Amino acid sequence: METNATLLREKFTLRDLENDGDAPIIAVSNRLALPLKTKGGDFSDTIIVRAQNMHLCLRMASQILQSFQTSGPLFTRNKPFDFEESWDRSCSSYEKMANLLRWCAIYHNGKIVYSFGTHHGFLDVIEKCDAKNPGNYDKAIGIAEKIFISMGRKVSISYDSNIAMVLNTKPSIGRCGLIYRGPEKTSTFNFVAEIIEEGSVSPVLCMGICSAFLEGLQLAYKIGVANDRLNLLLIEKYSSDIKQRDMALRRLAELNTEIRSFENRFLLRFRPEKPEFSQTVTDAERFHRKSYDKNNL
Repeated sequence: METNATLLREKFTLRDLENDGDAPIIAVSNRLALPLKTKGGDFSDTIIVRAQNMHLCLRMASQILQSFQTSGPLFTRNKPFDFEESWDRSCSSYEKMANLLRWCAIYHNGKIVYSFGTHHGFLDVIEKCDAKNPGNYDKAIGIAEKIFISMGRKVSISYDSNIAMVLNTKPSIGRCGLIYRGPEKTSTFNFVAEIIEEGSVSPVLCMGICSAFLEGLQLAYKIGVANDRLNLLLIEKYSSDIKQRDMALRRLAELNTEIRSFENRFLLRFRPEKPEFSQTVTDAERFHRKSYDKNNL
């Protein structure tokens, strides 16, 4: 069975056309439309996963997909799918301690079926609009504007999105492309995973590894900035910032272990090359020092 999925970074900007002086309303999110198909093709469904950051969006989606593959459709079981438990498993101990603003929202047929934390209410509106015209997400913007007009508000909605991950898996091969924002530029890398002797390439595992890379690169940047701030004596050795850095280092080690396990299981080819978290730390240190020197001439 083939699985295709795309992770988007999204930004919606709502401007009140009758009150030009009002600040625009901005709603940001990471969104993944998760296709759920049985091997025989006799059932097909789509779940929308939104979350505060990219790696949580992917991890929650992988939890849902794994359950579907092992236990079938989510909403017709004798024992309903436990979204809350899956979300809890998606969040590492580091995430729970360091990211108190984390959130997720899960949609099915335009209706929210689970949420955690606080997400922007406009995201619920856009999902309802998309459900009215499935298969053409861009049209949801126009439908949303008409809804506001019917409520007596003239608004202009602009939409910006960037692809963060593209995934395509078949039983014998998986292809993943990732786009991430480094300290000074946006970079892209791809990897191909193939079975070594037997078994199959799991889209669940591929999503998990994409999540590990995206989270690891984010943590490596934070670690590098904290290192240079410590070197500049902007923070103290035993401060809460350094405790956070040390927690991030432990989490980064966990992610490296997860990636190595995946590498041992499949034949991997990277293009242009596999990103190294240690290099990202060094790049972040250099970038922070350059910014600091520029602002303190």
